[in-house]
Amino acid sequence: MTTLFKFIFGIGLLIYAYRAYVKGEVRAGRKGLELYTPTREDNPVAFHFFVALYLFGGFALLIWGVLVLAGVAEPMRLN
Repeated sequence: MTTLFKFIFGIGLLIYAYRAYVKGEVRAGRKGLELYTPTREDNPVAFHFFVALYLFGGFALLIWGVLVLAGVAEPMRLN
């Protein structure tokens, strides 16, 4: 069950990071009452930071799921 969650969430993060990179803007939370959406033109450092963060998170979850399926890593315990 947790392996399926890791796969779905990892693939979702990778798809979101790709779409954000193509579109040129990424949602990165809230800044007060408004959404914080750095764009490639207005704030390129924050834009590339958040795209990289989503990419690395997606790859980490995907690789962790593969390692659990291969028997190298232990699955998460749900108590």
